[in-house]
Amino acid sequence: MAIGCGIFLVLGIGALAVIFYLVFRPKYRDVSSEKPFLEIVNKKIVTKKPTLILKYPGIPIKGNYTFHLEDGNSFGMNSDLEVLAELPIGTEVTIDKAELHTGKVSGTTSAYLFGKVINIDTQETYAFQCTWGDYHVLYEDNPYWTFEQAFWQDEPLEGKYFIAVP
Repeated sequence: MAIGCGIFLVLGIGALAVIFYLVFRPKYRDVSSEKPFLEIVNKKIVTKKPTLILKYPGIPIKGNYTFHLEDGNSFGMNSDLEVLAELPIGTEVTIDKAELHTGKVSGTTSAYLFGKVINIDTQETYAFQCTWGDYHVLYEDNPYWTFEQAFWQDEPLEGKYFIAVP
């Protein structure tokens, strides 16, 4: 009887651990081949407004992309984060991939761009991440994305983008 209860207890704890893992694991989806991301992924784009390379606060989303590219749409140009480089207008940037990440607990989804830029002055390469886009899900029957003006654009994208989230 005691052995049966012990086995049941171990199986119950194991099942509970699997359920917690499935519910709280990070979820992401590569959207590099979907509009509007396909227009910038694996292409050289040029900065059209001042941008900064910042030391990313906390643990980066992807381990290889340890810096943050700031154009005023995320932490802000006057944040207290350590500035590693100021990129002049006309700097070439390469976006390697785009992914949607859904938070483990909050359930909010963000669009991340991962790329590389070379600082012209120091010739140092920075592998960065940045966010782009807003997901409109509250009070929406058909959730959609909008995209604000980013560092390579003259104006924000028009319209709504219906991109499935993870």
